[in-house]
Amino acid sequence: MTDDKQTTKDRLLDTAEKLFGEKCFDDVSVRELAAAAGVNVAAINYHFQGKDNLIQQVVRRRFSLQRDKTLGALDDLLRVSGGQPALADVIHTLVAQYLDATILSHTSKSHLTMLMRDMHHKPDAIHQQFFREMVAPIFMAFSKALMMARPNLTQEDLNWIIASIVSQIHHFTMRWHKKTLMAPDSETLAVMVKVFPALGLTAEQYVQQTTDHITRFSTGAVNAMYPEAS
Repeated sequence: MTDDKQTTKDRLLDTAEKLFGEKCFDDVSVRELAAAAGVNVAAINYHFQGKDNLIQQVVRRRFSLQRDKTLGALDDLLRVSGGQPALADVIHTLVAQYLDATILSHTSKSHLTMLMRDMHHKPDAIHQQFFREMVAPIFMAFSKALMMARPNLTQEDLNWIIASIVSQIHHFTMRWHKKTLMAPDSETLAVMVKVFPALGLTAEQYVQQTTDHITRFSTGAVNAMYPEAS
């Protein structure tokens, strides 16, 4: 009996993730969710107590995996480096973890679409939970690792550095996903690839080159703007 319940719950989560990625939250009815998942409407209330809680669980399930992997990677780096990591290694670790999850994951495109759209429209249901449970722990761990790599940084310095790195990550992520939504023979796509040839690479190559670029660019900027204390 427990296995059946778990199967139904997972099926609802998978279906909700797909539908919320295709349409706005408010445009997906409970009846449509149930039909697509092959269950009755009562199953949604039984497992999630309604659609609002269902979308919160979708966000929590997907991004908690990314959060835990990122936190684990940063912890491993600090342990291996004896608490004295190289600045470039700290930045590379965060960027690589994020891009792997948002570009190489087979569910990343629909999930990003759903999250960015529905977080905007339903901030109380998703936005606060996401930042409290997902963003804040990574921000604190990344800040700690950066401070260990460069002890002379102030919290204000860290805030600007992290915002800059995250902005680069988001920019290159959305560039890739915009490209994947276009037809292979699209004229716009041809122009995009001509202007930025990296978009013509495989996903794995794109992630590697983007990770390397953001790491080099950000490390160079930090070194120039916040020289290491002698």
